[in-house]
Amino acid sequence: MISSLIDALLFGALAFTGWKATAMARELRRLRTGETALSKALADADASINRAAHAVVMLRSEGIDTIRALDERIAEAREVVTELEDRIRVADRRLSAANDPAAGARASGATQQDTWLSLIESRLGSGSATNR
Repeated sequence: MISSLIDALLFGALAFTGWKATAMARELRRLRTGETALSKALADADASINRAAHAVVMLRSEGIDTIRALDERIAEAREVVTELEDRIRVADRRLSAANDPAAGARASGATQQDTWLSLIESRLGSGSATNR
């Protein structure tokens, strides 16, 4: 009788152990599935972060290229402004000489070399003022 009681107790312990082992196996399968999903999500997040970092680097390099191009255009525009200011100054001198009869007499008495020298001096004077 005692042996059948011990057998029943052992059979109950075996059934409980089998039930717990099955439950643990199911839990392990669920964890593996969750781990796989988490690994995939982390890999996707890593790829997204890498794409975003690449986009930032590309935008930065394009921004630097844009700034360089703008700098070149600004330098060209400053040269054009200087040239236009020189031309305006020369045109003002010619207009004032044409409107002033005394200046016209001086201009007629002046040699062509003096005229060119005054034009060169005006250009050199305006160039040195912009380079300061």
